[in-house]
Amino acid sequence: MTTTQHAVDYDERVISAAREVFAQQGFAAPVSEIAELAGVGVASIYRRYPNKRRLAERVRIAAMSRVIAEAESAGETEPDDPWAAFVRFVRGCLRAHTGIGVVLPPYEESEDVSEELTRLRRRMIEHIEELVVTAQRAGQLRGDLRSADVFLLFKHLNPPLATEEDRRAELRQRYLELLLPGLRERTDRLPGDAPDWDELFRMCVPGGQ
Repeated sequence: MTTTQHAVDYDERVISAAREVFAQQGFAAPVSEIAELAGVGVASIYRRYPNKRRLAERVRIAAMSRVIAEAESAGETEPDDPWAAFVRFVRGCLRAHTGIGVVLPPYEESEDVSEELTRLRRRMIEHIEELVVTAQRAGQLRGDLRSADVFLLFKHLNPPLATEEDRRAELRQRYLELLLPGLRERTDRLPGDAPDWDELFRMCVPGGQ
C-alpha cells in the first residue's frame, strides 16, 4: 500500500468514526472514543488534526460533499420531474452512513475555516437552492419553504441518538415519509419566518448564541 493510499484509508476510518461518535454523543464527545472506534491512537489523531475542531471540519467537508453529490445525482436522474428530484435528494441525504445532519461543530468565523469548507458550503447552498426553486416554479413544492429550511430539517430528522446508524437511518426514513406530504404546494402558510443560511450556521453554536 502506498503512503498516499494509507493516509486516505486512515482519514476515511477516522472521519467515519468521528461521524458515528458525534451522531451518538454530539460534538462534546471525547476524541478518545473516536480513536477507539477507529482503532487508532489518540496521539495519532492529534498528529493528523491539531484539535477536535479541525477533525470536525473534515466531518463537515465529507457531509457537504455528500450533499452536493446527492443533489447532482437527483437532478440527473429526474431531469423532468422537479418534485421527484427533490424527494430523491432528501431521501438520499438521509439514508444510512451519509453523515448529513450530524450535530455540527461550533460556528466559525470566516477566517477560522478552510478555503475548502467555504467553497463546498457555497456549492452546497447553490445546489439545494436550485432544487427548491425549480420544484417551486413547477408548482410542486410549497412556496414558503427556503433552502435553509431543508438543511435544518436534516438536523431535526437526525438528532444524536445512542443507537447504531442503521437504526437511526430507519427512523429518519420513517419520519421523512410523514413529513413529505407537508412539503407539497398548498395554500396555507408556515408559521414564523424561514431561517437564512447565516442564522442557521449561527444556531449551530452548542448551548448558546
